[in-house]
Amino acid sequence: MKQLKGDFDSIASLFTRFARHVELQPNNVAVSDEHTTLTYSELAQRATLKANNLRLRGVKPGDNVGILLNRSVQQVVSVIAILQLGACYVPIDPDYPSERVNWILDTAQPSAIITTQDIATRFALYDMGHDKRHLHLVSAEHIDTELQLQSDVSIEPVRPNCPAYIIFTSGSTGKPKGVAVGHEQVLALLDSALAKMDARAGDVWTLFHSLAFDFSVWELWGALSTGARLEIVPKSIAWSASAFSDFLIDKGITILNQTPSAFYGLIDVQGSLDNTAEPLPLRYVIFGGEALNLDRLKSWWAKYPKGQPELVNMYGITETTVHVTWLTLHENMDALQSPIGIGLESLEVILLNDNLEQVQEGEVGEIYVAGEQLAYGYLGRADLTATRFVASPFHHGKRLYRSGDLAMRQGSNLYYFGRADRQLKIRGFRIEPAEIEAVLISHKSVADAFVIPTPANKNGLVEGLLAVLTTKETDISSQALKAQLKSHIAEQLPAHYLPTDFLFVSELPLTINGKLDIALLHKKWLSTQNMHGTKLQQRMQLLNARKQQLNNADV
Repeated sequence: MKQLKGDFDSIASLFTRFARHVELQPNNVAVSDEHTTLTYSELAQRATLKANNLRLRGVKPGDNVGILLNRSVQQVVSVIAILQLGACYVPIDPDYPSERVNWILDTAQPSAIITTQDIATRFALYDMGHDKRHLHLVSAEHIDTELQLQSDVSIEPVRPNCPAYIIFTSGSTGKPKGVAVGHEQVLALLDSALAKMDARAGDVWTLFHSLAFDFSVWELWGALSTGARLEIVPKSIAWSASAFSDFLIDKGITILNQTPSAFYGLIDVQGSLDNTAEPLPLRYVIFGGEALNLDRLKSWWAKYPKGQPELVNMYGITETTVHVTWLTLHENMDALQSPIGIGLESLEVILLNDNLEQVQEGEVGEIYVAGEQLAYGYLGRADLTATRFVASPFHHGKRLYRSGDLAMRQGSNLYYFGRADRQLKIRGFRIEPAEIEAVLISHKSVADAFVIPTPANKNGLVEGLLAVLTTKETDISSQALKAQLKSHIAEQLPAHYLPTDFLFVSELPLTINGKLDIALLHKKWLSTQNMHGTKLQQRMQLLNARKQQLNNADV
């Protein structure tokens, strides 16, 4: 097979990190999905073919290239090919609605999209070739045979200050915003975080998350930059805690990265197994993406004591390249707190008040982050970039990223206090949902709890709180449990902390990024309100009919 020519060893980049292991262990397995397994050498060959194809279609270093593919080895091949070419990958999840896909395409303006015919058809991207945006649709299915007759294509070495990827996150306006991150930022993350681990070439990592969620950057490059194996988790298995538990054993997974919401399901499955069940082969479980509830780890500690596997909590932000802090967890930690540890070596975490003054130890402040992992900014949003990436008052010429998250420092450790914008104001009272959640979880019948605002009324105002709960096995009715929970809260919190209603669910619904699906919970709750309203209307109609009968009888 003909290779792309270029001096890739002269400058550090994500591709050179991968290429190092292609040379050291070409026959070791690099990546697997349900149907395909590739060694490091085979992965490099396929990536070169695809990079060759992209170059011949006019893709240049610095271009944006979309990846619109289902979970598969082809995703990983595409990422490496794009980076090998010096371009920037833009992951788009095929489960996104058309409106979001079109927004991302219009904003990122990719010169090409790697996709399949069926996905292109579903999103009306037309035939393989040029679509309505004058970009190339590159087939993921036929690229290998298509390129057998192509000649070598020379390219320049990738510069570390080039953008590596653009990931779109939810925006406050409802429109996603693209965060541009370079090779140098990801390399700083890998150097800082992997130094805290005993990561080995013999490890097996999962690619559990959507490529469009930045947790996948850590999963993919944590594996490929250490010569480990990457197992792509099929979507059907990722959404079934029981099937995923079996998958971890079958594939010999040693390093698992999870959002807490996703991991709680695995905890429940493991807790239901007897002592004769085969233990999970995990060496590390790394949490990220949302706040961790330590109380939910109690049954896990009972089954896996003594830090085997090691549980790590890593607070992180897309704009600061996935992870910011590191904390090894222990079972004797205070379950009512949310510790996130200390900043990675490549970052500085500073807690500031509204006047950009550092708060004292024990005081809550907003998290600001400085250092080598700060993203370049938001694509096409210079105004928003200037608002969130601010000039540091402590270091001339340096930037700080304003996270919008609250934390408190005790000693060297940071403790997470939620989003500054998650603090709610209901009927004039400021309320921190985490306080209510902690009280609810302390009730013997509650397995998990999350407090969200009720949907806004027609005037755009939020008037109440909705407590979403999963329960432990109990014979008590939902109405009786509601009464108990109201009393339980009233005993510990002021009256204005009492939720407007309680929604019981079998499991907390998650988005494709593994985070709590607030929109779906609102929909579920509104459907129960409509049902109750319909029943009330029926009862009123019966009462009115009965009243009319009695009136007629009196005539």
